[in-house]
Amino acid sequence: MKKRAEIIIHGRVQKAGFRDFIDEIAFDLDLTGRVMNLDDGTVQVICEGEGSNINILLEKVNVTQYPIKVMNIDVVFKEPTHEYSIFDIIREEDVKVAMYERIDALVLYLRKMCHSQC
Repeated sequence: MKKRAEIIIHGRVQKAGFRDFIDEIAFDLDLTGRVMNLDDGTVQVICEGEGSNINILLEKVNVTQYPIKVMNIDVVFKEPTHEYSIFDIIREEDVKVAMYERIDALVLYLRKMCHSQC
């Protein structure tokens, strides 16, 4: 059954490549929606898809793995609106901030590659 989840993730979740991590999970689970950083230091996810896939996303994003440390996840389930056709990362308008965040994501991917090959 299709659902919509409006999620707020608290913890050390910004400037750590977390939105890219969430985007990859949402892609694999065929979810639509978006993820973005909020001014209060949290990350907001709005996603729609099969309820079982949303539950899997919630399990997978509840991580403590350097540099990410999720402390709490707030979720509100609603009826889907079908307003999204893909899952997207909303990035900052400030190019400098966005660039630093992309570099942080690159470091995270390089670390994962090194651990799998070293």
